[in-house]
Amino acid sequence: MIDLKDYRTYWEGIANRIPMITSCMGVTVDDDMGPRLQDIPMETATLFWIVPNAQTRKGAGIDDYQEDNTCVIFVMTKYDRQRRSAVEALELVQPVMECIKGLLMEDMAGGCPTLAGLDVGTLSTIPETGFYNDFAGWSLGFTLKSE
Repeated sequence: MIDLKDYRTYWEGIANRIPMITSCMGVTVDDDMGPRLQDIPMETATLFWIVPNAQTRKGAGIDDYQEDNTCVIFVMTKYDRQRRSAVEALELVQPVMECIKGLLMEDMAGGCPTLAGLDVGTLSTIPETGFYNDFAGWSLGFTLKSE
């Protein structure tokens, strides 16, 4: 399993490097997000990181024990559905998600220990709309291998 404190610190660092991100929150499950969303200002980008789950890799034994950590982050914006469409909200935060992906690649290439096991082939970006009725944005899923 990856070190959760290092993982949290990494995402807080990413949020600090991207001026458009106004807050960064770690959450455990979907239900944990609801109450925290109410205080977020309209049309700002919020980075949510979900606590990863870890699964032992198939075929792993005592000598080569490894886990695949399934990681998901969200970049979301709260928007007024009467003034902006979900697609416009996606357009607003798409550059933020693209910046995050670029920073992931840079950090991995630069030897960031948190990303040492990043499986680039697992990166998956998905649009998210209708999230708690007035949020839209992007999710990014990927796998981090750990020992």
